Amino acid sequence: MTEDNRPPPGRRRVILHVDADAFFCQVERRRNPALAGCPALAVQQHQDVIAADAGAKKAGVTKRMLPADARALLRRVGGTLVHVHTTVGQRVSYRPYLAASHELHGLLTSAELARDVSGDGFNGVAVEKASIDEAYVQLPTGSDLRVDGARCADVIRDVVKARLGIVVSVGVAHNKLLAKLAAAAAKPDGRRVIVSREDIADLLASTPAHKLPGCGGALAVKIRAALGPNATVADLARLPESALCAALSANPSTARDIRARSAGECDDPVVRGRNLTPKSVGVHTSLALTPRPMYGLPGGVSASGGTPGMFEPLGCRETGRLDSLLRAMASDLAGRVIDLAHAEKRWPRTMTVSLILVLGRSESGDGEEVRCSKRGPFPDRHPRVSGNCPLSPETDGETETETGKAAHATAEALARGLIANRGDALVAKVSITAGEFRASAGSGGGGGLASFLSAAGEGIAREPAPVNHANADDANVDEDAENVDGDEDEDGEWYPSPPFYFNPTAETSSGGGVDRIEWPADDGVGDGGIGSGAATAPEPIQYVGPGADIASPLSPSPSVPPEQLDGSEPIDATNLLRSLAEGTVSGEDARRALRRRHERTGRAVPTSSASTP
Repeated sequence: MTEDNRPPPGRRRVILHVDADAFFCQVERRRNPALAGCPALAVQQHQDVIAADAGAKKAGVTKRMLPADARALLRRVGGTLVHVHTTVGQRVSYRPYLAASHELHGLLTSAELARDVSGDGFNGVAVEKASIDEAYVQLPTGSDLRVDGARCADVIRDVVKARLGIVVSVGVAHNKLLAKLAAAAAKPDGRRVIVSREDIADLLASTPAHKLPGCGGALAVKIRAALGPNATVADLARLPESALCAALSANPSTARDIRARSAGECDDPVVRGRNLTPKSVGVHTSLALTPRPMYGLPGGVSASGGTPGMFEPLGCRETGRLDSLLRAMASDLAGRVIDLAHAEKRWPRTMTVSLILVLGRSESGDGEEVRCSKRGPFPDRHPRVSGNCPLSPETDGETETETGKAAHATAEALARGLIANRGDALVAKVSITAGEFRASAGSGGGGGLASFLSAAGEGIAREPAPVNHANADDANVDEDAENVDGDEDEDGEWYPSPPFYFNPTAETSSGGGVDRIEWPADDGVGDGGIGSGAATAPEPIQYVGPGADIASPLSPSPSVPPEQLDGSEPIDATNLLRSLAEGTVSGEDARRALRRRHERTGRAVPTSSASTP
């Protein structure tokens, strides 16, 4: 525990938990002024209700409710049901909500708000991001729980509402657990301060047992079965450790932890800056394995194509549909990367494409699930993103389009290697993740290919192609890769996983156990065999509609002409690296081609990253 987070001598810590009320509903009201006077609002994602404000909950609307049932309840009180933000092909995108989240957390960590809270700026104030709409704030040493806690809670609520138009509830207590439970009890639009033992007992006695952090999901089902549907956290605290082990089928360590938390005990520190800068950013799409009707648009076409008005299974052989989906996802990812670049001046170095495939699926729905992924360089940043040009809505749109095209070119090359020789396997999920963010200045964000060619003095590739070992198809199958489609997060918030679900979690693994990019060994050959002008921008991307009988960029396997392999002609770097990713050219062939080109051109081996004459 650091000095800032250590409880002061003779006095408890003062921790605030700030939690936005029905965050998705509030963002929808900000996006659509017509909803400002709506007495009850709920948000659905395809065939699931994922958020409901206080008015909707009072009308009986709950999470996971079918939209038709929710709509009927809302109609009685003059409320409405809206769909979460979608992009082309009814593909869900959380980008507007992530942007609002960035505003919220940016304000909570601002020096101005810190001065209002503590009177001396950041000195002694620690802010930790807990989720997309939650944060912990620890006040300076010496603060009084009852007086300073209540005052600062009111300051935060007033400032956030005045600046952002977002209503937050705040819980105040001496530890993170009680502060979180207090904030939930204070909703809507309130604050609750927990000071005495009586306050703690009242809070635990009024909090449902399944609301205790870590007791959701399957554990919540066991708690209801053992203690009844109306069990509270206080009921859990009355059970001895042995009874918890038996009732919940938990090991002694888990039972001990549950018992401690059910008594309100928590020593977790507030870590300043935690989760504020994501390590990676990803977009994820879960696809239907059986045909399903599409919400709201009987004649609409999904991002992966198929029959209008339907979400249909996607097979590995349907390369045109897969390419269409990758294009939509790459565009979404590019927008999020650019948002981060503007806000945090960082750019990713790598891109990882991950697939979950189902092999040998029978009519009964059985099949073998295989996880596989490949990694390559993320496209270099656009000059406007790196600060060389002024930013504006017009230039932002152009930059996002160009970055999306480059990201799609890399993603489709990586995906080609993953679906090769997979036969009739179905694609259950597609993920594209940008990782290894760096704050370095300049335009070399993608690193890999650009720096490789720069060292050779043969020009800069405008869009890096993916790089992997020739045997990566088998070596990169990661059976232990993280599945980010869990039904419940650690705080009990539930997110649905229907087709074309975009997971809001930013901090996901950027490739599991996949090896990092490795260039062919030097072997004394040098990098001088790639001819200038050989690395060019990819061909214009052609939209592939549903059922289109045209060649997809994923269809042909790349190959390197013999005259380039024997060194008689300049090597097309993009084609060579795509061939390495596909496996049509081995690493040894690539090294031999570079060596022969070097011998024919008589170029000196470069000794640094500077270009040779």
